[in-house]
Amino acid sequence: MVRGLYAAASGMVAGMLQQDVIAQNLANIDTPGYKRDVALVGSFGREMAVRVERQVAGQLARSVPLGWVGFGSHVRGTGFDKSDGPIVETGAPLDLAIQGDGYFVVERAEGAAYTRSGSFTLNAEGELVTQQGAPVLGESGRIVIPSGANVEVRGDGSVVVDGKMVARLRLVSFDYGFTPEKAGQDVFVAPRGMARSIEAGDGTVVRQGFLEMSNVSAVKELVQMIAGMRAYEACQRVVWFLDQTLDKSINDVGRPA
Repeated sequence: MVRGLYAAASGMVAGMLQQDVIAQNLANIDTPGYKRDVALVGSFGREMAVRVERQVAGQLARSVPLGWVGFGSHVRGTGFDKSDGPIVETGAPLDLAIQGDGYFVVERAEGAAYTRSGSFTLNAEGELVTQQGAPVLGESGRIVIPSGANVEVRGDGSVVVDGKMVARLRLVSFDYGFTPEKAGQDVFVAPRGMARSIEAGDGTVVRQGFLEMSNVSAVKELVQMIAGMRAYEACQRVVWFLDQTLDKSINDVGRPA
């Protein structure tokens, strides 16, 4: 019976963590390049319950399987949904979107990082940077664009300033089956050597004046939130029922009428 309490309580804890993940997704529904998080729910080990038949003298006791007994569930981590978000037109010359496979490469103090968020701007030195200030890297390093210049970013990632090509965006991808780790809302990291350079054109196109938005669906998240709340309430009722049963067993069973 107490095992049932633990199982129900673990379900409540897992449900709360799932609600946190959903809330995080909804908070970033308008964040460009954000990939929705997914709670990875697992179960604790389980055991086969058996009933031991009456033992006959001189023979081994016979056991009859009754079924598996679980010990509850837990959230063993979070993953993320790699599917593309919708691409929307903004008209801003420094808003870029990758249509197809690939990531932009940005420079951070810890090393290179990767993002699908193309909401870029210029810093005081005229360098193309993310909204968080991380320089965007081209094939030859940082990209410098003079203030007030006419900027054109072509489909192959070429950056043309006042009619002259000054850089080409560095685009990378990862082998099938490898997933980079999240290092923020819209930034990913991977061990050195895992990212391979790609060229726009082979199914990948850079679009200027567009942004890839979050792949969070408000309707889907709300449906999962309601389902999670109902599961939480069910576990709560199980805990209440077992508590009442324990109370009766301890205080009333065996009491003289």
